[in-house]
Amino acid sequence: MYSKFGGVPVSGDVLKTALGEYKSPQARIKLLQRRGELIPLRRDLYLCTEPGREYARHLVANHMLPSYVSYESALSQAGMIPERVYTVKSACKARGREISNATGCYRYIQVPDGYFNLGLTRGQDTGGHYYMLATPAKALCDLVLATPGLRLQSAKAVREYLCDNLRMEPESVAALDADIIRACAAATNKKKRELQLLEKVVRNERI
Repeated sequence: MYSKFGGVPVSGDVLKTALGEYKSPQARIKLLQRRGELIPLRRDLYLCTEPGREYARHLVANHMLPSYVSYESALSQAGMIPERVYTVKSACKARGREISNATGCYRYIQVPDGYFNLGLTRGQDTGGHYYMLATPAKALCDLVLATPGLRLQSAKAVREYLCDNLRMEPESVAALDADIIRACAAATNKKKRELQLLEKVVRNERI
């Protein structure tokens, strides 16, 4: 099964079609689960596995719910923050939720429709499969918007948040795309002042 689907999550209907040679495809699916060759991700969604093979949790996150990987998950992958991140955090248009399965924990946070498509790129796993991923600038905007109680009322406070709290290096701050931050600030009324100050700090870091 892995040779057919690799590390890409597949629906139950697709699996049943692929297992059409068996008298009971559903019984075969249950057998593959018992063998550990098939991991249930959520209702009617599975991941084919094989000993020694890797799978991409960011790809899994995209398939479990229409979303893009963001927040600390995207910042860590880009090398913008030093911490390793164990819960994959994504932004979605649907109501936020958390999903846990044998591959790990996933958290989805709702963002506005008009804001969703800004500042996105594509990530790629070792098998050549693509998934939606926030650019570092968009991931940082998402994080600012989603952090409860975070109030950044001055450029100094923004710098302290970036360098002391997130432990970002000055060169990483300077590398952020200020135009994406500006677009995000224009697309939301939530913490608009914080995002505007963030844009200012990023542009000043380049001077």
